Amino acid sequence: MVPLRYPYIWLGIGLLIMAVVLGLSLAPTARMAALMIVSDKTAHFFAFAAMMLWFCGVFRLPLTPWVGLGLVLFGLLIEGLQSLLPYRMAEFRDMLADVLGILFGWFVAWLGLRHWPRWVEKFLPGRAVP
Repeated sequence: MVPLRYPYIWLGIGLLIMAVVLGLSLAPTARMAALMIVSDKTAHFFAFAAMMLWFCGVFRLPLTPWVGLGLVLFGLLIEGLQSLLPYRMAEFRDMLADVLGILFGWFVAWLGLRHWPRWVEKFLPGRAVP
């Protein structure tokens, strides 16, 4: 992991974000329609881009391909679970949006935004990490 003051808190929040994405992905469609302000595919894209950027801030750069692969597998898990539910359905286009979001998040992280946790920690109390 990246040397941060609160690495396990950042990791824990990231896992909590994944749990929320999983829960929303498995919620009944009628309930989700009321919450949607963007298209389903746009939501998939930005959710996976955000998760990729989040975890690129927590894990060292050489591990980011594994992070991306893990998120692809997470997307496949979601689609697999949706195929088992009578009120949801798995879609290839959802998976495509997930992968494009992961690639976008990776690109944005590569541009330098992967350092976001360090920037945030500058404003938090405690000793700085060298």
